[in-house]
Amino acid sequence: MQSLRRPVAPRDCDILGHMNVAAYVDAVSDAMFALQNAAGLDRATVTAEQKAFVAARLEADYRAEMFAGDVMTMDSHVVTIGTKSARFAHRMTRLSDGALVFEAENTAVFFDLSTRRAIAIPDDLRQALERYKKGE
Repeated sequence: MQSLRRPVAPRDCDILGHMNVAAYVDAVSDAMFALQNAAGLDRATVTAEQKAFVAARLEADYRAEMFAGDVMTMDSHVVTIGTKSARFAHRMTRLSDGALVFEAENTAVFFDLSTRRAIAIPDDLRQALERYKKGE
């Protein structure tokens, strides 16, 4: 699913003139919130139930530079769903030429925000996430 589309802002760039590492991580974070929202974990549900996915691991590959004014799109999908965690993949492309500029996989743990502990992913959420596996 397309989880993000936005321009690279000048504040996203570092002294080298290209998009900073922190901005790529921010894009993955925003893509994760979009994917969670699509699976039914919107802000109201997270606030009411005090349960959400939290970041545990991120692996990233930088393929090409992005500069202020470039427009990025991010496509995200579910890779695997475990008992208490899931792995997600993200591919960022530059809209102007379709170039792949960044790929990442992250593991997120389903978390009880009140107890600050990992908990089992409920069946209804698991089924919703299954819809976002690649090719499904």
